[in-house]
Amino acid sequence: MTVLAVTPFVWVFILIPLLIVWAIGVVDIVRRHDLGTGPRVGWIIVVILFPFVGTAVYWFLRKPSEKEIEEAQQVAADPAEGWQDTHQRPPVS
Repeated sequence: MTVLAVTPFVWVFILIPLLIVWAIGVVDIVRRHDLGTGPRVGWIIVVILFPFVGTAVYWFLRKPSEKEIEEAQQVAADPAEGWQDTHQRPPVS
């Protein structure tokens, strides 16, 4: 097998998904309101200098925001609320 034959596989199944996760990580860092300016700039520098390892570390160490915690608690309290079907909700026992 030549290197050229493996290249499309590597692009489609490894590099493109990693690039997507990296871009989502950068957007998440920029949009987080609970991060201060210093930590935000620090994370952006880490993620840009070490794209894949830095992004993995960010996602591993990332703490959920207050809004994410509240949404998870609401779904846990009333699972029927998460049901998005427009026809009929399932019976709640």
